[in-house]
Amino acid sequence: MLIVVHGGIYVEEIPEISDALKKACSAGHEFLMQKEAVDAVEEAVKVLEDDPRLDAGTGSYPNLLGEIEMSASIMKDDLSCGGVAAIKNIKNPISVARGVMEQTKHVLLVGEGANLFAKLLGFEPYNPMAELTVTTLRKAIEIAENEKNSIYHYYLERARLRLQTLQLGTVGSVAIDSKKQKAAATSTGGIEMQLPGRVGDSPLIGLGNFAGEWGAVSMTGAGEGIIKLGLARKIADWMEEMDAQSAVDRGMALAKKNNVVCGAIALSLREEIGIGNNGGKISFAYWKDGMQEPHSYKNNQ
Repeated sequence: MLIVVHGGIYVEEIPEISDALKKACSAGHEFLMQKEAVDAVEEAVKVLEDDPRLDAGTGSYPNLLGEIEMSASIMKDDLSCGGVAAIKNIKNPISVARGVMEQTKHVLLVGEGANLFAKLLGFEPYNPMAELTVTTLRKAIEIAENEKNSIYHYYLERARLRLQTLQLGTVGSVAIDSKKQKAAATSTGGIEMQLPGRVGDSPLIGLGNFAGEWGAVSMTGAGEGIIKLGLARKIADWMEEMDAQSAVDRGMALAKKNNVVCGAIALSLREEIGIGNNGGKISFAYWKDGMQEPHSYKNNQ
């Protein structure tokens, strides 16, 4: 059994979040001991979504209207999967994504449809704004003021109004259980300066999140580039012929060749771990059989 979690990729100084990663790893490991891999990755990501220092769930980045639109997806190695995108006012998008997987015939629900579905499942309204949200919005307003593209000026005034009413990357987890079942879960609040309605790679199966026969992968980084390269599925498939670290390294090299800054965590059917990033820094933690507690690390470029 093995579980790995990540707290996103940071181009600037990485925040001190080792405590959150260890907490998520511990929570996921407890579920892994008693239940299945999919339960473990959901629980681990929920812990990370609840940490206001991270750009997922509470503390998510706002769009240029000052609103939080979150995305998440979850997947099992039997290809069962579900995701939500541009969902608002929910505490744990990853759990709504699991609801899509288990209680619908669909793979992805977005916007108002995702929120209605969450309401039908009994999810209570929740305001995910935190200090990180406000800080990011202020920064976005400053950047937008200098944008030559007039479309940003349209959002700018509305963002200022939103800021007056307001009083750190994507997170993810991969796991394999005692039955060799694998699962992956990824959740995000998006990116700085995102337009309303923007959807990145995190809720898109095979692009930012994937679990299959040979392994499981959770991506973080420049979502649009990850989408174009289809990285999560590629890395997972490569693990048929190479170890997890080699597969991640190959993915990072492909991304770098195409000027896409990103990172990934992966595990293989053989319970190997792969961690990589081709720019910035990524923090992660893991817990495998034989360890007394989770180990947390920062991985530099």
